[in-house]
Amino acid sequence: MDSINSPFKKKFPQKPQNFDKTKNLLRLTNTKFSPFFPLLFVFLFSFVLLSAGSFSLPLIDRDEPRFAQAAREMMERKNFVVPFFNGEFRLDKPPLIYWLMVLSYKLLGINEFSARLPSILSCSILAVILYCIAYRYSPSVRLIVPISFCFSLQTLLHGRLATADMAMTLFVTTAQWAFLNLLNQKSWFWFSIFWISLALGFLAKGPISWLIPLFTFILFRFVFWRKQKAIPSLHLIPGLLLCLSIISLWALPALIETKGLFWKIGIGEHVIRRGMEAFDNRPFIPFYYFISPFLSLFPSSAFFGLFIETLRKKWSMENAFFLSWFLAPIIIFSFYATELPHYIMPGFPAYFLVTGQGINEAKKTKFSLLFALLLLVVFFLFSLFLVSLYPFYGIILNHPLKNVLLSIGLVILLLCLFGGAMMLYGHNLSSRTAPFLMMATNYIALIYVLNFLAKDLRCLSLTVKIAPLFKNMPLASQNCAWGYTEPSLVFYSNRLWTWDPPLAPVLPPYFSLRLETETSLFKTLPWPLDEKNHPRSTYKNDSALGTPLPVQASQGEGRIEGLNLGRMSWVKIDFSYHY
Repeated sequence: MDSINSPFKKKFPQKPQNFDKTKNLLRLTNTKFSPFFPLLFVFLFSFVLLSAGSFSLPLIDRDEPRFAQAAREMMERKNFVVPFFNGEFRLDKPPLIYWLMVLSYKLLGINEFSARLPSILSCSILAVILYCIAYRYSPSVRLIVPISFCFSLQTLLHGRLATADMAMTLFVTTAQWAFLNLLNQKSWFWFSIFWISLALGFLAKGPISWLIPLFTFILFRFVFWRKQKAIPSLHLIPGLLLCLSIISLWALPALIETKGLFWKIGIGEHVIRRGMEAFDNRPFIPFYYFISPFLSLFPSSAFFGLFIETLRKKWSMENAFFLSWFLAPIIIFSFYATELPHYIMPGFPAYFLVTGQGINEAKKTKFSLLFALLLLVVFFLFSLFLVSLYPFYGIILNHPLKNVLLSIGLVILLLCLFGGAMMLYGHNLSSRTAPFLMMATNYIALIYVLNFLAKDLRCLSLTVKIAPLFKNMPLASQNCAWGYTEPSLVFYSNRLWTWDPPLAPVLPPYFSLRLETETSLFKTLPWPLDEKNHPRSTYKNDSALGTPLPVQASQGEGRIEGLNLGRMSWVKIDFSYHY
């Protein structure tokens, strides 16, 4: 069987030589470099889309500022073994993502985009890998697989966040790709890729990068494809030695320097304890991971019926592997007490690889078409509802969240239109010009809307508003916060903070802030039909809500309100400082 890496081996027919300028231009694409042109296109497609808004969007509490600041402190301390945050050990995650952020900081300086660049690059490389795998199974729609992956809600969100999730997903996908190749051939190249990917995945986010391939193999070998060929040439002993030797280059010094705390906290608390106890007292929702993918994968979740049909009609060793890959993280985290939608993201690439095959089918069943149409219509109506609220919140109330609601509605609307273009693309196999034009239009419009949304969120961010006051903050100042203890304070001030101390500082220099009120965003949005609760005058003259505080004198106090995006709340705080 041909290698799944076939796009690099396929030979393109040469055009006849002539002096016509148009044909000479076409001949340029038939060189030995031509197989790399679509790979470059996919990479740039993903990179530009995920970069939209990443420059201006403030770091979202609580994870993004922790990762970004830990990388900064790693660079400042020149300690690349043990991460620190706010002057204390940060042993939640292994250091790979911090190393990548440090490189980004060295190249681009310390800012929001450079903190997010490793995730954006990881997602863009992942899109290229999906193109390569799709080339083997559905070559006529090989571009649709990475494009639909980039347009999914979870990718649009986590593909740009300054966290370790996308890097881990990349290495899990690379390991699965290598495993799939090893099912078909013995290759030291794919053997090396497999075990090195597992090592890098562990350095990105710990043992979950091993559990997902392991459960994939168990489901594949003992449930969905119980045949002798289902055992690849993994060379277990030399492979484990290679993998563990790479990890030990960091793990042994880290365990020695922290006296075993890295294992106790990183594995004991953040892996085992989160599996037994819900993090932050989150409620446990039965079958959560059988429901959340319909939102995370939207608009491609509309093709879930097509996913089922493709598995039924095209059952093969490879599709059995894709199904095992998709289900592995769902099964693992279904027994996990802490439930977050992005936990199962490493299984999403398999979903797009299967649906890509189904889109290429000429005949679709009524079930798959009706299911897709129903889900797209529901989200389409919801997006129209959000957009229709703009006159009420924008003109009547002048609510500070008016532009945010409008932008979110437009994003969902554009994703619905992309889903419609996908349906048209799969329905009309003879002419696909119109669907591609629709996708291109949605792509450009989505970039514009995401930039607009990010700028508006930045204007409303509470931490960004008070950031100018941090510029004159002495290094030796006492910085205390009560109630509002968000990590973004540490990143945007680049100073050490004390959370909820028993006594307030009295001698300068100091900076203190105290939470006055915190209200859920849903409670700040009055229902249009409820005239009794319309605060019509509350936001009439509040144009200063989006204005950062100016750099003031060495002493001052005041009150400010703004958005805490991480907690989805509207916050008012009192602050005082004396330098």
